[in-house]
Amino acid sequence: MDDGEHGTAWPARLYLWAADRLYHEFAWAYDVVSWLVSLGRWSHWRRQALACVWGRRVLEIGFGTGDLLAEMAGHGWQAVGLEPSPAMQRVAARKLRRRGPHVARLQGVAQALPFTAGAFDTVVATFPAPYILARETWQEAARVLRPGGRLVIAGLFVEADAPLPPWLGPKSEAGRMERRLRELAAGAGFSLTVHRKEGARWRSPVFVMEKPGSAPALVEGER
Repeated sequence: MDDGEHGTAWPARLYLWAADRLYHEFAWAYDVVSWLVSLGRWSHWRRQALACVWGRRVLEIGFGTGDLLAEMAGHGWQAVGLEPSPAMQRVAARKLRRRGPHVARLQGVAQALPFTAGAFDTVVATFPAPYILARETWQEAARVLRPGGRLVIAGLFVEADAPLPPWLGPKSEAGRMERRLRELAAGAGFSLTVHRKEGARWRSPVFVMEKPGSAPALVEGER
């Protein structure tokens, strides 16, 4: 398929353009739009990532409006957030002030993480922007994870046995994205496992990548 400069179908290009607007000038509307386009499933799909978090030190890249970041802090994880959009940072700051937990937040990009090697047990990305398909993102995730650590990606695409609404993407796009993730995981040295909720009419798979090496034993209080 060759539809344009990068061979990306126009529905995917339209989605990426709209997502970019929601991450910047329309960040204030992100939560409402997400709920509407997913028919209320957005939060559920995002929370699926929590079941795959390992260890205590967790980095969320592209934390958006901060809901998952606040939830992880509330569960006792040592959560840190990274987000490039100043507009999203402002929305998340207001939300975190209302909810109470103090969470360290930095402005930056996933392709150049401002953290030392082995700083985290898990790196989480939910409903990620195109940065998740960059090799640099995977190299950086592998660098900041300790041996046995995990990269968890949720909400990258939606699957269904029946045809999906056009704004959730065609099945061919989902297959292309999964193949790309498998290539990136192999290139970064991760082993990959896919978690799918069988029986759901619409489902968003969770991809769990594990860094090779023996993980140090968890100390008391870690998960």
